[in-house]
Amino acid sequence: MKKIISLTILGILLFSCSEDFLNKDPLDFVSPDNYLTNETRLELLVNSIYNNIDFGGTSTEYKRQYPFIYDVMSDNAWDYSTWEGATDFARGTVTANNSRVQWKWDENYQGIARANTVIEQIADKGDEIESDNKARYLAEAKFLRAYYYNDLINFYGDVPLILTPGDLDDAQPSRNPISEVLAQILQDLEDAAADLPLSYDDSGDQGRATKGAALALKARVLLYQSEWQKAADAAEACMDLNVYSLYPDYLGLFLEENETAVSASEAIFQVYYTPITNPSFFNMPLAGWWPSFQPTLQLVDSYYMKNGLPITDPNSGYDPENPFMDRDPRLYASLYYPGGPFHMAMWGMVEDTSRWEHMGMLGLGGFHCRKWINEDLVDINNTEGTNKLFIRYAEVLLTYAEAKNEVSGPDASVYDAIDQLRNRAGMTTLSSAMPGLSKDEMREVIRNERRIELAFEGLRLSDIRRWRIGEEAFVNTTGYDSQFLKTYSYPGDYNGTTEDWHYVVIEYDQRSFNPSRDYLWPIPISEINSNKNMVQNPGYD
Repeated sequence: MKKIISLTILGILLFSCSEDFLNKDPLDFVSPDNYLTNETRLELLVNSIYNNIDFGGTSTEYKRQYPFIYDVMSDNAWDYSTWEGATDFARGTVTANNSRVQWKWDENYQGIARANTVIEQIADKGDEIESDNKARYLAEAKFLRAYYYNDLINFYGDVPLILTPGDLDDAQPSRNPISEVLAQILQDLEDAAADLPLSYDDSGDQGRATKGAALALKARVLLYQSEWQKAADAAEACMDLNVYSLYPDYLGLFLEENETAVSASEAIFQVYYTPITNPSFFNMPLAGWWPSFQPTLQLVDSYYMKNGLPITDPNSGYDPENPFMDRDPRLYASLYYPGGPFHMAMWGMVEDTSRWEHMGMLGLGGFHCRKWINEDLVDINNTEGTNKLFIRYAEVLLTYAEAKNEVSGPDASVYDAIDQLRNRAGMTTLSSAMPGLSKDEMREVIRNERRIELAFEGLRLSDIRRWRIGEEAFVNTTGYDSQFLKTYSYPGDYNGTTEDWHYVVIEYDQRSFNPSRDYLWPIPISEINSNKNMVQNPGYD
């Protein structure tokens, strides 16, 4: 889908020039009434809808939809660069003037407007176009409209449900209840799943929505609404397509060099990027010099041991004096940590080493993100083309496990879904490590598994809110004392603390959570000021 993510120009005005041009109508005027005359133009219209998945129409890199920016808004990471617009969410100080509040609202509704245009144009002028793909184009538009509306209700709650383009009779819409928007989302996804293909043969079509993407998104939507049986059914339907499987290497799953294999296995819905012409800028905020993205010690402590037990279990073998020994391999694949192997070409560090003399550069709290990072990349500005995974098969397995457990408890299929992830990670399976769990115990394991498996993929914030655990999650973040890290070199021998080295835990970021307000974002102030019918969310007035 390299061509899909490029900015599509929808309106072109061409005027004929002559001495009396003021007295003539334009000879070639493109308008909504005469634009859709062939399949090429229809495809361009559909392509334009995809742009808003990742803010593809903007050249401002930090405005793009970095999935991990939402981890900064959760308990997985923190960022003291307030200018980036993310820190206020976790600190409980966000206002309706926040730039990211505005961007998400604008981009979603722009995508919806484009989808509405395609849906209406196909309905009105579809018979005039010769194409075998009209049903598929319509299905793509409906899938994307559902994607954008689900994002809106997830962050803002009730939102205006707009299904026709340019409706001047309803220029100041009121907010529709979530139930009404949800009904439209599910109808769009049902329609989309019926007409979308399992896959695409043409390389230029890679990245378009598929039947699997529609079913996976439906499962996510229903899970977020606690519709457990329906969510389990949708996830199972996606699994039963027998199209997807887990990519065997968790670390390699997120590297550009493996994208072809990942696209053929685990990727369900992703945005493609190309170095130089359309770089993804993943490494800039993750591996850059400023402390924009600092993983928390709370996240680190949530990783189990390799034997499948949590570090709080007295039988796990966890040693607080040697905290990184024998942990879940996904910790090593997702994070750089004191004493661990480090390789970063952009910093001139090209030798893998477990002894690093400048520990402070790991991050102010002693950790740095490894997931998504191309360690051999030297020019991080425009030579990176890492695709962004927005839905992958692991999430479907986790959705099934969570929903099925809520319906019937931890049966064999629930264990099996988690065991697939554990097997891929290279750790003891859940069925071996913790058999016979109760429903409540399994719920906590699955929630932790989601946090670990999907770390830095932007879903943790939504999980916190739908589980209603904001007060538990938004406590002050902790990490290791960066001054101590800079003063002493870690021995790098995995022998834990020594006479000259020990871990000093301190608080870094002050968090606050107001349960009567912070489960939703504010409606952007521009919407409140321009629409007399728009009502603000509670607590943001």
